[in-house]
Amino acid sequence: MFNLIKSLISVVLLSCGLFAQSEAYEALKVFEPFIGEWFSKHNSVGAFEGLPKNKQIESATKYEWITDKTAVMETWRSTFPNSDKRVNVGSIIYSLDPATNRIKSKHFGYDGKVYWSGKGWVETKDSTIYVYTEELTINGTVTKYTTVRRPTENNNLESQYIDFIQNGKPLKDQPLRKMRRIDVAPKKD
Repeated sequence: MFNLIKSLISVVLLSCGLFAQSEAYEALKVFEPFIGEWFSKHNSVGAFEGLPKNKQIESATKYEWITDKTAVMETWRSTFPNSDKRVNVGSIIYSLDPATNRIKSKHFGYDGKVYWSGKGWVETKDSTIYVYTEELTINGTVTKYTTVRRPTENNNLESQYIDFIQNGKPLKDQPLRKMRRIDVAPKKD
């Protein structure tokens, strides 16, 4: 009898753990088309403290599942062409917040020599992801903006920063940036 109760408790606990994992994946599966490595050449817009304005840069971005598909990590590094000199580098962790049942994000990195961190939340419509972000630099600059990302045909991805407010002052939307997939196919677990 004791072994039966012990087995029943084990099954219930295991089922709860698997249910929680599937809940997180179900919320985050909108990131599935983004999983992989991406590349773009574009002009730096200089809207973020520490970044040069109107300079050609190359950006490599990677989206990957972490912690048994309970979160997604986005990492990027931008350099000047034909150089290893870093322009910016950063990471974002996307995860399901059980208190609100929404996807939340935690951001951190460097723009030039300026460290920043931030937080945000994610909304989706069709295959488009909207990341609402508030960031603070080490120097006290507060920036709020929305990142709009969507996959397009031919293994491309579009990304744009809109609704910029920096230290209470509205800034113009940034140009649309197109990225191309550089891995052959999304990596599978």
